[in-house]
Amino acid sequence: MVDHPGGDEERREETGAWLEGFVASGQHGGLTAIQRRHCGYVIGCFSTAMRLELGRPPGKWSAASVERCCLEILPESGVFKGSQLLAMPVILAGFLDFLGQTGRIANATPLIRAVHRAQERLLRHLSAGEARASETDGHDFGPESDDTLSGLRRFAARIAREIVKERPALISREEMERFERQPILIFDLLQLLIEEFNTTRATDDAMVSACFMLLSHALRNIRLGVERRFEWAVELDREFQSLVVRRTAEEQLSPQFLAGILESLAEARLEPSRALLEIYEQQIMHHAPREALPSRGQIDAMFESLVDEHGGDPFAIGETLAQMTRALPSEAQSALIGEFAASMLPGMKDAVVILALHPEEPVRREALRWLLENARSVTPTALRRLIVIRNWLPEGEKKNLDALIKAARIKGVECARWDPPLPLEGLQASRMDGVGALSLLLSMPVKPNRARIAGILLKQRVGIADSWITPPIPRNEAQTTFRQVARQELFLDVTRGFLDAAIRHHLAVGLAEGMPAPVGLLQMAEALVVDTWVPERLEGRDLLERLIGADQPASASDTERFSTDPVAWEEIERITGSWFEESQEVMDFLESTRMRGRERLTRRILELFCEPNREMWAERCAWTAYWLREQSLKVKRMVGVDLHFAWIARELYRGRPLHELSLMRRVAERTLGGGE
Repeated sequence: MVDHPGGDEERREETGAWLEGFVASGQHGGLTAIQRRHCGYVIGCFSTAMRLELGRPPGKWSAASVERCCLEILPESGVFKGSQLLAMPVILAGFLDFLGQTGRIANATPLIRAVHRAQERLLRHLSAGEARASETDGHDFGPESDDTLSGLRRFAARIAREIVKERPALISREEMERFERQPILIFDLLQLLIEEFNTTRATDDAMVSACFMLLSHALRNIRLGVERRFEWAVELDREFQSLVVRRTAEEQLSPQFLAGILESLAEARLEPSRALLEIYEQQIMHHAPREALPSRGQIDAMFESLVDEHGGDPFAIGETLAQMTRALPSEAQSALIGEFAASMLPGMKDAVVILALHPEEPVRREALRWLLENARSVTPTALRRLIVIRNWLPEGEKKNLDALIKAARIKGVECARWDPPLPLEGLQASRMDGVGALSLLLSMPVKPNRARIAGILLKQRVGIADSWITPPIPRNEAQTTFRQVARQELFLDVTRGFLDAAIRHHLAVGLAEGMPAPVGLLQMAEALVVDTWVPERLEGRDLLERLIGADQPASASDTERFSTDPVAWEEIERITGSWFEESQEVMDFLESTRMRGRERLTRRILELFCEPNREMWAERCAWTAYWLREQSLKVKRMVGVDLHFAWIARELYRGRPLHELSLMRRVAERTLGGGE
């Protein structure tokens, strides 16, 4: 039954008071700016629909009614625009968590789970195209489609301006979270790319590059979901690639456009579908000029143009070569690499050396084979690079590289000397986030008023996921970049020892997974003149011995002392706020369980999902302790918190029950709340 009018007024006042409290809470502060802007409207529409449509005033909300409201009533009512509908589950989950934490409702946990079930089904619904059926292949997002495209176009334009100035294009945490919370934005990005590509004559236009950069970032978030076996992520990946194939067939999109799509998929480490590869080959044949094969002179002229375009930089030429070989049949791919290896133009042969770090093993194998056949003309600089990367390749490939190095030396090639190293002016490292990733940012002055910035992305159990270095930029811009990064994420100034140890460890981790180091690491090693980055695992237990000693007696008060210190616990929450268990198995459990009671559910999460990952959590705590301990002596922050993480790691390794550790209980609680 719906309340009588007088009761309605009282309920509206109560909801208004709840909203005021929520706006002043930490849960509200955790929302993005866009979500905060929609917050009052979303909660008002939700509470009104619950009261008038379902007869459920505040305090009488049930899981079934909340799920129905989020999945049926509000989406069908037309009261929300596209972004509001997608932001609704995140806003409501935070609001319900606030109500539960403050004792205003007793059933917050099942209500939050209901919101997340609705969110999951809504994403599947949208990703399958059922809610976007229109004349544009079912990917029109309705009333706010134009607004979404305009916003993405403005964002891409800002990045394009940075690209033109050869400065690093930073994506803020808020902007990153938008792609994380709204993965179907990949369809808007695809539409934006098609429009920009059709209106841009030069395919290397900065705006197009910016759009592809955003697409790669959005696809990486989907790949994280695929790795966790989320069904929505698998469906989005499949639907995105299918849409590219359909749009290509209907609009005859160019091979250059498809090459960019394939490159974005490769950067995100998503496998291209057979249909996408086939239509790419068809477009190459369709757009190829119907004339005789190019002569030797024409090929040489094309190579000379390529060298001139990149100023002879082998890294830039190598990147172009990698793009040119992507998705080619193996015979054509090998032939093109062979042409580069046989060329005597400066930078061309060195570019083939860069392919020795290509993420795909067949390309690495072909590059080394062709270099071996042309060992006499391997340059001294190329030989030095081959020696540096010898230990960066999987064990089974080292013999090919060793044979090449030996052959070059027999032919009389001498190893080039190193250039003077660039000084390391700035070095920052981020916390390890919820997926076990941490970033390193370096600044190296080149001249009094110029500097180069380098970045490395390390991932637990993956290795070195990415590495890059900019050309020289104004020094004040480099300093501004460091300040911006510090505002966006929790970064600390760290020692050179932390940098070296982290790189060596993650090199070893990546090689164990069959993944060589990225090319950017070679550029960074050359800038700093480092030949000591040899793979060497630094296990969590070894880290603990460095930090607190292996034989220090355990104390229950040690691991829990920070729980009663609000200042210290606030710092711990800043570091671990994104730590929770996330997988399709977790989601299936939360959707199907009939278990009630937050404490019982927390224990069950610890038993089913945290316990099998005990070693992972122990290693993450150990590396976090090491990160905190290796803060630069110049800027010492968060002193003492490292001991807490070291003690937690030690207790995890020793097998202490997880429910006795406050940090692990908090991980389980966040898992119940979907990471909120």
